[in-house]
Parts: sequence; C-alpha cells; structure tokens
Amino acid sequence: MPSGGVRELTVLTEFKPFGLTVEALDGSNYSDDDFNYILFDSQLPQQRDDADHEIDDASALCIEGSDHELFIRRNRIIWSTGPRVYKRFTLPSKVIKVCWCRMGDMSEALICVLQLDRLTIYGIAGEMVSIPLPHPVTSIWPLPFGLLLQRAPEGSLLTNISLSSSNPYLSARDVFRQKKDIGYSPQHSYTPPHIYDMSTRNERTSVSSHLILKDPLEDPQVTYIEERGKLNLMWEFDERTIWTSDCMPLMASYNKGKMQHSLWVVEVNNSSLHGANPKSSDMIAPGMLAKHFFRRIWQGKVSQTAASKVFLATDDDVTPIICFLVQEQKKLLSLRLQNLEINNETVYDIKPEMSWTIPAIAAAAVTVTRPKKKVGQLPLRDIIALTPENTLLLYAGKLCLCKYVMPSPLDKEKLLSTMEPSETNNIKHALEVVDLADAVEGRVNLVLNNGKSYRCTFRRSPSSSLTNDCITAMAEGMSSSLYSHFLGLLWSDNNSTYLDKADSAADSEWESFRNVITKLCGNRSNATSGILSDTVSHSSWEFLIQSKYNQRYFESNYVAGAFPGSSSDLQGLHSSAAVLAETQNTKETCFRKLLIDTLDSLHAVYETLKLDNLRRRDLGLLVVLLCDIAYFLHEVSYLDHYKRDFPRLLKDFGMSQYLSTPRSPPSLFRWLENCLQHGCGSANICDLPLLICKDGTSIVNWGRKIVSFYSLLCGADQSGAMLSSGVTCNIAPGLYHTREELVVLGMVGEKFGLQHLDLLPAGVSLPLRHAIDKCRECPPTNWPAAAYVLLGREDLALLHLSDPTKYVELDFTKSSLISVSTPYMLPLHPVTIPSSVSDTLETDSTKLEDVDSLEGSASDGMEHIFNSSTQLRYGRDLRLNEVRRLLCSARPVSIQTPANPTASDQDFQQTQLWHLAQRTTALPFGRGAFTLGTICTLLTEALAVPKLVLAGRLPAQQNAMVNLDPNIRNIQELKSWPEFHNAVAAGLRLSPLQGKMSRTWILYNKPDEPNVTHAGLLLALGLHGHLRVLTITDIFQYYSLEHESTTVGLMIGLAASYRGTMQPSISKSLYVHLPARHPSSFPELELPTLIQSAALISVGLLYEGSAHPQTMQILLSEIGRRSGGDNVLEREGYAVSAGFSLGLVALGRGQDAIGYIDTLVDRLFQYIVGKELHSDRLHLFSSSADEHNRSTGQIIDGNLVNIDVTAPGAIIALALMYLKTESELIVSRLPIPQTQFELQYVRPDFVLLHVIARNLIMWSRIRPSEDWIQSQVPEVVKNGVKGLGNEMEDIYEVDVEALVQAYVNVVVGACISLGLRFAGTRDANAQELLYKYAVYFLNEIKPVCVSNCNGLPKGLSVYVDRGTLETCLHLIVLSLCVVMAGSGHLQTFRFLKFLRNRSSADGHAYFGTQMAVSLAIGFLFLGGGTWTFSTSNSSIAALLITLYPRLPTGPNDNRCHLQAFRHLYVLATEARWIQTVDVDTGLPVYVPVEVTIKETDLYNETSFCEVTPCSLPERAILKAVRVCGPRYWPQVIELCPEEQAWWNSGDKNHPFNSGVLYVKRKVGACSYVDDPIGSQSLLSRAMHKMSATTQPKSCSPSTECTGEVTVDQLVSTFSSDPSLIAFAQLFCDSSSTTRSELDFQEFCLQVLFECVSKDRPAMLQVYLSLYATIGYMVDSFVSDTCTSSDTLSLSSLKIAVAYNEAVSNGRLTNLRGGIVQSAFLGSLKKRIEDILNSCPDMNSQLCAYITSGEWPTNNNNNNNANKSRTFLSWYLQWYSVASPLDIKTVANKIRRDNICPSVALLRLVFPSTHISAIGALNRYYSSFKVED
Repeated sequence: MPSGGVRELTVLTEFKPFGLTVEALDGSNYSDDDFNYILFDSQLPQQRDDADHEIDDASALCIEGSDHELFIRRNRIIWSTGPRVYKRFTLPSKVIKVCWCRMGDMSEALICVLQLDRLTIYGIAGEMVSIPLPHPVTSIWPLPFGLLLQRAPEGSLLTNISLSSSNPYLSARDVFRQKKDIGYSPQHSYTPPHIYDMSTRNERTSVSSHLILKDPLEDPQVTYIEERGKLNLMWEFDERTIWTSDCMPLMASYNKGKMQHSLWVVEVNNSSLHGANPKSSDMIAPGMLAKHFFRRIWQGKVSQTAASKVFLATDDDVTPIICFLVQEQKKLLSLRLQNLEINNETVYDIKPEMSWTIPAIAAAAVTVTRPKKKVGQLPLRDIIALTPENTLLLYAGKLCLCKYVMPSPLDKEKLLSTMEPSETNNIKHALEVVDLADAVEGRVNLVLNNGKSYRCTFRRSPSSSLTNDCITAMAEGMSSSLYSHFLGLLWSDNNSTYLDKADSAADSEWESFRNVITKLCGNRSNATSGILSDTVSHSSWEFLIQSKYNQRYFESNYVAGAFPGSSSDLQGLHSSAAVLAETQNTKETCFRKLLIDTLDSLHAVYETLKLDNLRRRDLGLLVVLLCDIAYFLHEVSYLDHYKRDFPRLLKDFGMSQYLSTPRSPPSLFRWLENCLQHGCGSANICDLPLLICKDGTSIVNWGRKIVSFYSLLCGADQSGAMLSSGVTCNIAPGLYHTREELVVLGMVGEKFGLQHLDLLPAGVSLPLRHAIDKCRECPPTNWPAAAYVLLGREDLALLHLSDPTKYVELDFTKSSLISVSTPYMLPLHPVTIPSSVSDTLETDSTKLEDVDSLEGSASDGMEHIFNSSTQLRYGRDLRLNEVRRLLCSARPVSIQTPANPTASDQDFQQTQLWHLAQRTTALPFGRGAFTLGTICTLLTEALAVPKLVLAGRLPAQQNAMVNLDPNIRNIQELKSWPEFHNAVAAGLRLSPLQGKMSRTWILYNKPDEPNVTHAGLLLALGLHGHLRVLTITDIFQYYSLEHESTTVGLMIGLAASYRGTMQPSISKSLYVHLPARHPSSFPELELPTLIQSAALISVGLLYEGSAHPQTMQILLSEIGRRSGGDNVLEREGYAVSAGFSLGLVALGRGQDAIGYIDTLVDRLFQYIVGKELHSDRLHLFSSSADEHNRSTGQIIDGNLVNIDVTAPGAIIALALMYLKTESELIVSRLPIPQTQFELQYVRPDFVLLHVIARNLIMWSRIRPSEDWIQSQVPEVVKNGVKGLGNEMEDIYEVDVEALVQAYVNVVVGACISLGLRFAGTRDANAQELLYKYAVYFLNEIKPVCVSNCNGLPKGLSVYVDRGTLETCLHLIVLSLCVVMAGSGHLQTFRFLKFLRNRSSADGHAYFGTQMAVSLAIGFLFLGGGTWTFSTSNSSIAALLITLYPRLPTGPNDNRCHLQAFRHLYVLATEARWIQTVDVDTGLPVYVPVEVTIKETDLYNETSFCEVTPCSLPERAILKAVRVCGPRYWPQVIELCPEEQAWWNSGDKNHPFNSGVLYVKRKVGACSYVDDPIGSQSLLSRAMHKMSATTQPKSCSPSTECTGEVTVDQLVSTFSSDPSLIAFAQLFCDSSSTTRSELDFQEFCLQVLFECVSKDRPAMLQVYLSLYATIGYMVDSFVSDTCTSSDTLSLSSLKIAVAYNEAVSNGRLTNLRGGIVQSAFLGSLKKRIEDILNSCPDMNSQLCAYITSGEWPTNNNNNNNANKSRTFLSWYLQWYSVASPLDIKTVANKIRRDNICPSVALLRLVFPSTHISAIGALNRYYSSFKVED
C-alpha cells in the first residue's frame, strides 16, 4: 500500500436504474425484483469509424450523464441515455440475456437478445432479425468477430440460469437473476444436421458445446478445440463460459468438476492443423470451411468456485491483463497476456511467471491514468481494487499508484442526508464500501453496507489536454520501468497534488504535473535519499534480496517503485557505506535517464504542437517546462532551440557549461524545409523526434502525419506502410501516377481532412494544398469518396458513393466524409426551384384548361410531371402542357353543337359523344407511357387513380353536361377494360428506382371487393418489379377471388417481376390456369381463354431466355391446340400468345439450344404452311388434352393445321427464337411471295409478319434508307404497283388488289422492323424515312398535304380498304414514335395532333387507331421525356408484343391480342435521361457534356456534344460521358461492358439510372441559366471596376450612386462559399480612411480576385497569415514594443519560401502553377531580409551570440532588450545560423588545424546557413587568424 498519494472520489448521484423510474412513470407496478440492467459507454453503439476516430477532447469521455442503460424486465427492454428514453423493445417471450456484439465486418454494434427458443438481434437503425434456436442455449457472449453461443447439455433443462459477465463494456450486472425455473420442451425443434449433428455413432462428437454466429443471416458455425495439433469438435459442456472479450478473441471458462479456470484464445484454422474426424468435417456446409477453434493458453485451480468477476485491464506498457476476482480467497489474480506477431498473425500466450495476485474483495477496470489512449480496439484501463481492509487502491498493472478515500465530510453529509434519521447515528461511523459495480470508463458504482449505491467518478472535466498529451507521450516514449517509476512519483508521492480531487481544474492538473518534473530536476537527492535506510532485517525474504544475484539484477534493472511495496521492502538493503554510495550513484543515473527520456518525449510533443495553430497556449506552457529540464541537464542546444522559438525566455548558459557530447534537438520545421529544398533522401533523419518514428504511437500522430505527407511528396520510398523517412503512413487504396496523387491517398488513409489543413501553419500547409490543387481537375476514377471530398470535388464523391463497390476500397461513412470536408462548406443551399420555374408552375392550370372549363381542380394523374428539370429542358415551351391536355381523361370533353339544339341534334350529340368516348377510353395507354416512373409514392398513402370521365360538355350551352345514354350503350361494359388501363397508367407513375415496395402498402391498396382498378395496379407494380414482396399466400388469395381482370393483372405482373428466374412456385401458379396442361385426373376448370392467354405469356416471361425444353414443348403444342369449346373467336389470340411465349423462352437461342430444336422448328413451319400432321416424329409435341378437346368440342378439326390460327404465333415464335442470329436457313424458309400465284395463297397480313420476322433475324442488315425498304418489296409487286396512277396501261390482266395488299403490308412490315431496329436511338435518317411513309399513307387515305413521295405508287385507296390503310398508317406512326421515344420531337408531335383531331368522317376514328395515337404520344414523351427504349433482345421482344399489328376494334376487344399486353413496353424501357445538378446549390443546371459511343456496324467510334438535360445513347454502345466546358470542373464517367450491374434498374443511385449527375461549378463563373453567353463571368473586369472603391472619395455623399454594387454582392454572384462572402464584407468595404487601411483593403481585393478567379477560396487564410507575419514584424521594427513572443510564424514563412523555390526549380510541378503567387512570396522574402539588415546593433549582438552564445540581457524588463532578443531570434531562424556549440566546435578545429577560413569552406561546413550569415561567420573565424 502506498504511503502517500491519497485522493478523493467525487459522488455524482445516488444510483438507481433509470428503467425503474420509467416504469413508475408508465404506471407499471411490479412487486418482484426480477429485473436487470446494463450500463455502457455512449461510444459502444457507434460505428467503428466514429468510435475509432481520434478524440480531441479527452474530457468528452468522462462527462456526467454519458452512461447509457439497458433495463431488462421480463420481455421488455428499455434503452435510456441519461434521463431520456431512447428506444424500447418488446419481445414475445422472457429475456434470458442481453449483450452488445459486432458481427463480421459490420460497422455498427448489434443488440443480441437471448430468449428461450430464439435469438433476436436488433440494429441501431431499427433492423431486426429473429433466429430460431433448435437446441437450448444457456448464454451468449460477444467476440470481436461474432457472437458465441453456449449450448446446454443434451437432455438438460434451462433452470436457474445465472451467468456472470465481466465484459468491461457491460459490467458485472450482465448476469440475469432468474427467480423462476424455465422449462424447455424440444418437441417442435428442428436441428440442421450440418450444424448440430456431426455424427450419430460417437456420442462425444455428436454435438458442439459452443457455436459462433458471424452474421445475423447465416447459420451458427460449430467450433473446435485444439488437442495435440489436431482439431476436434468442441464438446466441453463442463467448460462453462464466464467471460469473453469483445476486443480480443479471448474466453474464460470454469470447469466445476475439475474446479479449475481456463483461458482460451479463439483462432481460425490454418494448414498446419488437421481435423481428427475427417468424416465429420466433410459434412460441414461449404460456407463453413473456415473453422474456429479454441486453444487453451492457461489453466489453474484458483478456487473451488468460479471467479465472481473477470475483466480486461492493461499493464503500464499497454500489455493486456486478464483479471480473475476470487472472492473465496479475497484476491485478484492477474494474468499478463503475451502477444507475438508471427507471419502477420497475432499469437497469444501466458507464461507462468507472468501472473500475480492483489488482495481484493471487489475490483473493476476503470479509465483514470490514460483516458485518451487506445491501442487498436483495446482501451487502456487501470484497476480499482477494494481490499479486505475496505481500502480503495488504484493500480496500473501491478504498480499501486494511490489510495482513494470516501468523499470529504461535506460530501459525507450529503450521503447521510439521504438516510433515515434513525439510521444516521448507527451508520455514521460504520459506513463502508462492500462492492464495486457497473464500471464504465472513469465511473463506478460504490455499493455501501447500507444497501445503497452511489455513482462516483475518478476524474471530471475540465481536464488538461496538455497534461494528458505529455503523460501519454511519456508512456509511449519511455521504457516500461522508467514510466512505472514516473507514475509512482506522479500518483504516490506525498506532495503530489495531481488529481487529488476529481474536480480539479485543468490548470491545476498541469501545475501538478509540472511540479513533479521540476522536483526531479531540483530535488533529485531528496527523491533518492529517502528510499534507503540503515535498518537491516534478517528475515528469509531480506536474505533473498541481499543475495549477489539480486544485487546484480537490481543494479542493472532497478527502478524505484517498480514493484508493489518496494518502497518498504527495500529498507535495509545494504548496510555498507560503500554499497550505499554505489547504489546512490545508480539512483542518480536512473533519475538522469528518466529526465533525458522525459525531455525527448516532451520535446516530441513540443514539435508536434508547433504544427497546430490552436495549441499555442499549451506550447507556451510546455516550453517553460522544457527549458527547466534542459537547464538542469545542461542541454545547451535544446535551450538555444527553445529560445529561438520563444526569445523572451530567461534561462542562459555560459560557454563553460557546455557538455563534451552535446545532443542536437530534433526540429520538424528544419526537416520539412530541408525536405522541400533537397528531397526526402537528403533531409537529416536526426531532425525527426524518435517518438514520431516509433510505431504504434498516437499522441504525436499529428506530427507523424505531416512528416509522412512531406515524405511522400518529396520522393520517399515505400515498403508497405513504412516510408524511407522512418515514419509510417496508411495509404488509402487507389491508383496514382504522381507523387501528389499519392499524398492525397495518404491524407485520406490517415483521415486528414480540409479542416485539419486549416490547423497547420500557413507555410506548412502550402505543399499539401499544392498536392490537392494539382489532383483536383482530373483525379483517378477509382478513389474513395473521401478523397474527392478532400479535393473539393463533392460531385465525384456523390458519384462514387452511389457505386455499390465503394466500401470495398475504404469504409467511409457520411460522418467521416463530413470530417474531411471544409467546415465552412457544410451549410449548403437547400434544393429549391427558381422563381421563374415557380411562376411557370403557378400558371400550369390556366394553360391546361380552356377558358370555359368547369372542373379545373380535378386530378388527371399528370400534375406531378412539371418540375425544375422539365422547366430547364423545355423552358417556356408548352409542349408538356399540350400533351397533358391531349391525354387528360379526367374531365368532360367538349362537344360542338348549335346554340339551339333540336331532337336530331341530340342524336348527333350521342353519336359524337360515342366516338369521343372511344378516344377517351384509349387515353390511359398514352398517359401511362407519358408519366412512366415519374413519382415516388409515400408508403403511408393510398395510390390515387384519376377518374375516367366519358361525359361531354356543351360550350355553346354554358358548358351543360351530356352523358352517354345507358339505354343505347352499355356503359359499364364499355368502361371495364379502360378502367383497367386507367389503373395501370396510375401505377406506372411509380418509379422503379424507389426501391423495394412494401408488401403492406400493396395489401393496403387492396379493395374489399375485387375490381379492375386494383387489377391494373397489380399489373403496373409487376411491370416495375415490385410484386416480389408478395408471399405465395397472398398470391393464391388473389387467385381465389376468381376475378378475371385481377387474375390477368396478377399473372402478368408476377411474371414480369420474376422475369427469367423460372421461380417454381410462380410457375406452378401459372400452369394452374392452363387447363390443357392439367393431368387427366385433375378436376375440370372452366377458365376464359383470356386468362389462359395471359397465363401463356406469363410463362414465357418467367422462363425468358432459358430455352427450357419441357416448357418449349408445352408452348409449341399450345400454338396448335385444337378448339376445346365455343371460344373459336379467341383461338387466334391464344395461339399468338403461345407463339410469343415460346419465342420468349427461346429468345435469341435458336442456334445454341440443344438437339430437339430442329424438330421444334419443323413443327413451327408446319403451323405456318399448313401441312397435315401425321409424322410420328412430331407426336411427342401433341397432348392427350388435344385429343380430348377434339372429341368434346362443337367444332371438329381435321388433321390439317388451321394456319389462319397457328401461322401468326408460329411466325412470331421463329422471329424471337432466331432474333439477331443472322440465320440464312430460317430466313429462306420464311419467304415473301415472289410470283402472282404465290400471292393468291398467302394472307396479306401474314406477309407483314414474314417481313418482320425476316428482318428481326437478319438484324444487322436493316438500314434506314429508302433503298432498303424498296429492297423488301418483291419484283412482281414492284412491277404490279408501278403503274397504278397510269390509266393508259393495261393492268386488268393481273390481280391488282393482291399486289397492292402485298405492297402495303411489306412496306408496313419494313417500317415496323425499322422502328424496332432503331428503337430509342432518335436516328435522324430513320425518323425522316418513317415520317415520309406516314405522310404517304395519310395522303393515300385523303390528300391533306404536299409531300415528297414522288417515287411511290399512287392510288392505293382504290384497291385497299380504308380500314387497312388506317391501320398501316398508325402502325408506321407507332414505329416512328418508338424511334423517337422520349425526345418530344416537335414535327412528330404535330403530326400526332393532326391524327388525333381528325373527325370520324375523315378518318374512321375507331378504338384501335385512337389507342395507337395515344400510345404514340406517350412514347414520344416517354416518362416525361426522361425514358426511352432499348434494343436488347428482351426489349425487342417486349416491343414486338406491344406493337403486334392487329389493332383492337373496341375497348373490350381481346380476340386476336390481349389488350393488357400493350403495356409490356415497360419492360423495354431504360432510363437514359441525365440531368446535371450543382452539388453546392442542389439546383439543376445546364452543362455541356461530350458523349462518346463505341464503334458499330454502322459507324466508327464517335464523340459528340450535348447540353444537359439530355438523353444519352443506348447503354450497349455508350462508352463515356465527359463534363466539359470552362465553367464546371471536368469529370469522366466510363461504362465498361462487364459492369452490367450498373445497367440494372435496381442500382438507383448510379447517375445513368437515377438520371442525376452532380457537377461542381468553378468559383468565378456563373451558371448558364444566369449567364447564357458568358458576359457576366469576366471577373477581372468587374474587379477592375470595383478597384475604384479603394480610392478616397472626394465627392459628397449626395453624389454617390445609389445603385452601386458592393464587393460582397459581386462575389456572391460567382460563389456561394460563405467564407468568400464574409471576407468581402469584412475586409473589402470602402470605409477605410488611412493609408495603411487602404493598402490592406487593396491587398484584400487582389487576394480575393486571385482566390475567386482560380477557385482557391481556402488560400484566403494563407495569404492573410503570411501578410500578418510581415505586418507584425514591421510593427515591431518601427514601434518601441514587440508584439510577438514567438517566432513560429517566421518558421512557417520559411517553409512557404522553400515551397516557392521547389515549384520554381521543378521539384514540385503543377500545370496551373504554384497556388501562391511567386512574386508575392518573393516580395515577402525581400521585405524580411530588408528588416533584418536594418536592425540596429545586429552585428554586435550576432558577434556576442557566435562568440559566447549570449543573448541580449533583459535588465529591468527593458523593452529594448526584448526587441533585441526578438530581432536576434528572427535573424537566427531566417538565416538558419548554427548553434553556438557547433560554431565553437568548428572554431576549435580551425585553430587546431590552422585552417584558413573562407566563405566557400564555411558553405560546405554549414550547408543550410544563409550566405549572409556565412559572411558573419567568416568574419568571426577570420579574427582568429588575425589574432594568431
């Protein structure tokens, strides 16, 4: 026990779990005490990056109320932070145990809750995972990489679980006191065989007693035990775990049978260990190949019962200590852990001599002596022990530091005031501490013998950061024995006041620390003389320590106070006076060594603090202490070094006191300057403090980082993390080509941000700012996001944060990104819409509605389409407003009638309204495309579906409403499918980039009764891929409704969501709806052909691209399936659906599918040509259901194939199977009729399908030219239609109608092929060609315009009915809009408006054509102009299904093609729209970009320019996008073919999917919105005009211009940087009157111009700092007083000049030049030299300094003496004059060797000294020769 060093604890409050208070406030009344709580530090739940971040304020660890609490009672957990409830958890069953744990590579901690049958894991953000436990688990324990689960023995019951935990984070109260037995029933448990049952033959190896869970979503892994070099399954059920560490892989256990404790280390298997049971290991799942095994490193029989507490502490040399509290023997057993690094792996071991015991009945690990220190994940903790004598002792390892006592009587009165009066007298003198509990950092609960607990702290804020830095530096820089001795002096000395009270002020801490060091310097004899005594003891112990061996050991290793009780045990060590003198000398040497190491350690701190602008006060305090130490040690060079920095220090030495072997003090400023001047290899490594070069140090990290950055910049060699300069640097992963790029990666790896640059002296920061500035324009593309933030390229940071591979490089969270950004850049402008946009939005409704509109407020589902992006693209163009008007179906349409209607007029109104209703019911098709993916819904709101209004209004009759007469028309039947499409359009508005849709939201929108609206919503959600969240139960509940539309929408939606996955459960649900596939025993189901057709197409989508043989056979047979009933009219639609489905399954795989494909193709051609089916080879494709249907149906089919039914589906199937395969064989078997005879036997619409199929197969031969289209027309057809307009030619001998029908269909087929080939490309040639043919067909129907179709045949309408021509026209228009998708092409849009407005008399405006026009408008403005189509195989198939050339005749026509299929175009869309957003303001902006596309068959690699917002080319050919132009920082986004994951719509953050590319505007340039032509960005002219404000104003105020623009207003035009604007307001105003103020204002204006024009706002601080340095030097020179007490800013200026020379000499390169004007630094240098050369008495003072090392005396605090000392220090610093000792050494050598001094010789001797000082030295040395 120490004889002194008594300190007091401070009581914070009486402790009571806050959870009890919460329960009382909740009104809960629990009579039992069956609760538990866990106290932990606030940093524990934080992410690892945040928790490991260096803490600048050590007191932040010890603030009051920082403890968090988990309160557990029954099945409830309350997480509170101080007096506030943070979260609550309610579980289904009683909680057995709770602990914190980090699993795998997860950055955040998890709350693991053990219950009887499950393990529940909660994330901080709210995620929850519940893991069923098939076997009983008694306890859970945290490990650094996962959770340890201890299983109960087989057959045992979980009764009275009482496990102790001494985890330092969780404290001893991690034990759950169970009051009732818990029964367990294993009846319903399931055991995964690969985890729990390893073998059934050997009972010993059948189970694993310990399991490790490494991920919440993985199975627990079995563990092994190492026995004699082999791994056996861990089955030690008797080894009950009593403790684990969450920062080291350690576990402590107790074996009750053997009554022994064991310590285990958890390791991962390696190649030297082999499993003892290979059969068992073979059964392990592939994901569990990495075996975790336990290796016992210590065991001992400490007591008959388990240790009551186990915790982890650290020794004084940062070595971990495992402490076992054995209450039975009232002792604390401490085991010192030895860890060795072998092959980059840490090996733990414990040696027998590395343990000791301390008397204790209670103990805990606390943070007292080293609150700021942390090694990796291991916090440094001391031990507070309660001895059996009821004394609190603080230990650092085995060294007892001090004694803690109960508070003072005043505090004791506070304690007693809480007791009952009757108890006070009895307990007042018997108040004792009986236990220590709930230790968290520097706080602990004292449990008194009265049953109450009090929260006490060992140290409280404020805490001296300087003191903590010095103590930590000594701990890291000194040997363990010396540091132990110092701790003994600091804590145990009777006169030490260090932390004698827990609420000591910060200054008192420093004074106490300084007094201890000063006492060593001044009273060293007293400190050592008291150790020895003349008393001699004759005990056996004394005899042992007096042995010769112990004497030799003591003399070589002795440090006073290194062992417990050494101060008392050493009494009488030697009685001989000679031995006493020898020991005294040993102590003198020991104390001198202690002071030398102290000087080195504190000097390293001193040099590091010189690099921190905010630690100048601490630097001034520290230099005084260092001068005292240097003065005592006669370290003259050190003292001179400090006086050069602080010339007012008074300690002086004479030359006679110089040591013979002096040491040169390290100097970081000198090393940095030499590094810039001569390179890293030439810089003297002796200038670096040893502590900076020492690995593992933390307190001088600041200096080490700066040294490492300079080393990398100046060419240091790398060897891993070690640099050739002797320091280490963590370099972030990433490519680099220059040293500057390497420096930036080093700064990122060291988490050195822009705010840290501002802490550096201005000159020191210049080279680092230079490296950042050089890399800013074109940094490599694979850097971490934090690197781009460091460069000031937040645009690139946001781009790379969206990359899913970002965390592979470096795990930077948003908080760490903020930590490296500039503090004054954090408050950015919010995302707002400019006023011009707001004005436009306000007038939207007036632009949309006619003047006489009634329901202007009705929602039409398109109101959201207008935003800042569309405003930026269209400006004041009203195209979108017109589209919204054309596609609006939520308002009555206008009917033009006479003012006084008659009865016949009413019939006319009904007829007109009926035709308009056909158009209205077709509008949802286009609206769905127009609003595709344009909103993100709120999951708390139902989806609003706009109304479908079929009524009309009469403007001539005051907008009277007219409804369709229900007696004439069946309105509900008319609206059935249109309502379905209306809901689809509403659902397609949802963005697929929104992320995973909630199942709850989908069911929330489900109506009580099935309707077509919800059916359409299901289809829309499925097309976006959102139906994956539905469970199989939800799916079959929908099917059970037996609602036709719901079933159709759900099937197609599910297939689209699971597209290409072949999901078995979905496949089964689809086949249920195909009765033809049901087995004969299956009950008959009468399903409409509509549902069967939808099921077929859904199967194709589900199996897309799989070429699944069985599915292909089924679909092939469905194409030719015989009629099974009376639904003959829908047979063609069924066959077409089967053909599409078969084509989807074998999409593009016709040539690489397996052998049966030839037979399948033959069958398809038989379906096309119509031959009789009699081959046995084809019988395998028929089904028994076909024969059954033939016999039961009312229509008898023969053996011949009905090609009118089967041919379309077969042709489509072949086209998709051989899509883009260029198969000449298949094309040759799909001929176009070449003779008049062949034309008689082929339906004209089949010719159209033949043309489409041939072109899809021969994909690469499609050309956007007139010649190519004409090449598709057979010669017989060309010749037949050539003379249609010539009446003189005899054309009656041929069937002209057949020729014209063939010609029309061939041309339309070619146009559709052209539209598919160039879908979404906006190809100008294709657009012109398709537009030409659209106008041609329009004129053939009825001449309406003049066209250039001179070479095309005329008079088609004579031989072709008008309906066919209308269909052909609208198919061509659809193809045209597919090519121009998303472009909003004005010419095409005008053409579509014309088609839409034609009356029924002019253009047969039936439903099919109106649907085509509506779809065409939607395609042209797809997704509001932000989406377009792809030309991938799956996209072409989806578009072909949508454009199938059979238009419906009415709203309910589903005979030949299901109308729901028209929405499958969604599967062909891709988001190629991109807009640029200013990263600083959040507003969309115009930016020029250069787009590069790859080489294709049609053109070479090409680059072209666009202005965003724009649409990019197709992803398959897009190569790169580069931001160009002078106003924005450049960036390049490249797409690689192998990175297909980027193109998935699930990657919502990538700019090519989200449509947002962040850019950063250069300071000094305006946006293109504010300055379209660049006239306002001439900042130099503006600044020149503003220079007039710096001149004195002679005019009166009345003559001043009231409209004058101030500088800050001008700067705000170019930059939103608050620092620039504030600088302009404060330093550039025109209120200055004196000449000096005007000069300073002129300087500020020039600096502001420099920073703004070159986009270097951070250089303002540097310029002002350098300017201020010269300013105070000039003020000191011209005035009588000296304003500065140090010369550190001059040293910083020297480094700035060295940087300028390095740039001038080419050692540092930058295309933009130096970041500081060279002329400015040159003028500063010249000004300083002028000041130094003009200083009075400088020659005499310099001579005295060189001769004797004397400084100007400071008698009577004379200001002149202070000025003289300051001027001399300036001279010595600036000219790098050597120390007096070095000068004298050279002088002695010159005298001894009789050398003739010269300037050249002295230049070699003093290479770093300036030539001016060399001249002075030469005069000094020459005086010797004169004397001689």
